[in-house]
Amino acid sequence: MNSRRRVCHSRLTVYLPLIALAFGLAACAYSVVSGDHINSDQAGKVEAGIQEMRELRFKQPVPMVVKTRAEAEQMMAADLSRDYTDEQFEVDGIAGALVGLYPAGINLKAESLKLLRNQVAGFYDPHGKEMVLLEGADNAGFYEGTLQFLVQRDIIGEMLLAHELTHALQDQNFGLETMLDKYKNNDDRELALKSVAEGDATIAGYAYVMGRMDTAVADSLVEHLKDLPQMFAAEAGDAPEGLAAPLVFQYAEGVRFVAEAYKRGGWAAVDKLYRNPPQSSHQIIHPAYYFDRPAPPVKIELSGYQKIMAGWNKADQDTYGELLLRVILERNLGRHSTDTTVAAQWAGDQMIILREGRSVCVFWMVAFDDPYNASHFAVVYETILDRLLGDSTVHRIDYRGNDVLVVIGEGANYFNSLEPEIWSETRFNGINSAAKLQSADADSP
Repeated sequence: MNSRRRVCHSRLTVYLPLIALAFGLAACAYSVVSGDHINSDQAGKVEAGIQEMRELRFKQPVPMVVKTRAEAEQMMAADLSRDYTDEQFEVDGIAGALVGLYPAGINLKAESLKLLRNQVAGFYDPHGKEMVLLEGADNAGFYEGTLQFLVQRDIIGEMLLAHELTHALQDQNFGLETMLDKYKNNDDRELALKSVAEGDATIAGYAYVMGRMDTAVADSLVEHLKDLPQMFAAEAGDAPEGLAAPLVFQYAEGVRFVAEAYKRGGWAAVDKLYRNPPQSSHQIIHPAYYFDRPAPPVKIELSGYQKIMAGWNKADQDTYGELLLRVILERNLGRHSTDTTVAAQWAGDQMIILREGRSVCVFWMVAFDDPYNASHFAVVYETILDRLLGDSTVHRIDYRGNDVLVVIGEGANYFNSLEPEIWSETRFNGINSAAKLQSADADSP
């Protein structure tokens, strides 16, 4: 999926803007902007200070501009339309509802814009290579409650600007936008990289207003952010969980992951995350699978459906990852169901979305760590789909070894013919299912 497509997996701009609402405190105007003018002395001080704090240098100047909220919203909408058509929004919304990620009938584009419309305080625009601040913006943060000893300063404005200038440093020093564009059909991998970027920027902005950076500062920020998902859920109201969860994830889990890197080697270790980025939300959630026992996701190349589904067009392909798998299970089973824990055993997935006229068909292959969790998910998820779709939409599930095949829509009517072809032609890390099962049998005691 294109890197700019959905708020649920990606961003409205290349880097998600700092979300004031997510930090959940009363609003106050920031003095970096006065009316439609920027306080250049204060902005210059933050620009110089964040370079020292983050131990990175700007390679070229970063212009700062002031936009009205309406103008900022137009920029967001234009960014979505640059690479993502209304038809693609429609198809992904339908597919997401079929698999249980979104409510039925969701307008994905409208809900994405709605989620951020009243939360954006400012952002770095990598297309224009400029810093965008909002005229008369109201914003606040959890910082306000923890930094009261600095009330004589414009904490919120400085934190916001330091955060977004860190994104400019990432862009100039690591080519982050180019990196993100490489993951156009893997939103989960893109989410992992954006979690690094947002975690990095949030820690750097926090360290700037604290006046120092060390492990105690990192631990303090992680502690303050542990309740962010619940705070955001309370503030965001009716925002679909499939959209809101990945948005918050980049800050809460991103900070925790980057803080772990910092504690292992300072800013130099954080810089290395861009040269060897985590490949999945699974690694962000479980840092040991990146730092200690590297566990890259299974690369799945789902195939074998093409002949039987001739005449259907491939509208999209994607990777949901552990985070969205967990959201699906929690939405449909409840957060306290023990069956939701199977998401933590995710090892890889690929989804193919086909369309013919108004009809949408979903093929989804999900890999798990072991056969037990694959079979467990297959049973649980079949129950979810039976309840969710009933007889209105045909659906079939099959599993072999560690892997589960899900087909929803017209393709399920031809499942008996499709299933052997898909298992035969789909590749897992370059080998087909039969060879994979033979290898697993050979390794078994």
